Amino acid sequence: MTSIPYIDIHTHQADSDPEILSIVNRSISENKNELDRNQAYSIGIHPWDIEKLEIDSIDNHLKDFSADKSSIAIGEIGLDKLIGTNFSIQEKFFTAQVQLAKLTQKPVIIHCVKSQEELLRIKQENDTGTAWVFHGYNKSLQLAKDLLKFGFFLSFGENLLRNEKLQTVFRDIPLDKIFLETDDKQIDIRKIYQKAAEIKGIEIDVLKEQILLNYLKCF
Repeated sequence: MTSIPYIDIHTHQADSDPEILSIVNRSISENKNELDRNQAYSIGIHPWDIEKLEIDSIDNHLKDFSADKSSIAIGEIGLDKLIGTNFSIQEKFFTAQVQLAKLTQKPVIIHCVKSQEELLRIKQENDTGTAWVFHGYNKSLQLAKDLLKFGFFLSFGENLLRNEKLQTVFRDIPLDKIFLETDDKQIDIRKIYQKAAEIKGIEIDVLKEQILLNYLKCF
């Protein structure tokens, strides 16, 4: 890879395009032996998967994966008030994985739905010494400012293409605090970069260079 890559900080699809550096989200239920050693992964227990597991089994599910050199982040992990899983159990799983991130000195990729206050509290109580990336950001400017005060990075996805309110939020976020992603969408990350550069009023190469610097700082 000779030129500055497009970085897709959170995706569910591996991409062999040599211009794209992606972090592929993998489930703890997947076989570790199936990991591609040339691909970067994030691995964690998503709140949607908690009911399949026991709290005491977290170490067994995660430590092997997190020790793998291709696993460069813990995630996606987090809190979600729109699912039926007991919220206190969600907090236990989340906190346990945050502690693992501290132990392994890996960044975390965050899934958060209607749980921002609890997320900020847990962040304040658990200094991992690593970056926390709030993925799929599509919320208010005020919340963005609150998250930035707590040291979060914000990752923006497909919604940036069409959501004018989100575009206004994105315009006010410092370049050194952003990432871009495709998540589970069938979309080329280049389109999101193109729109992001347009919103910021900068050349796409300037955006690529800054996101690479953000990546190197976090990962």
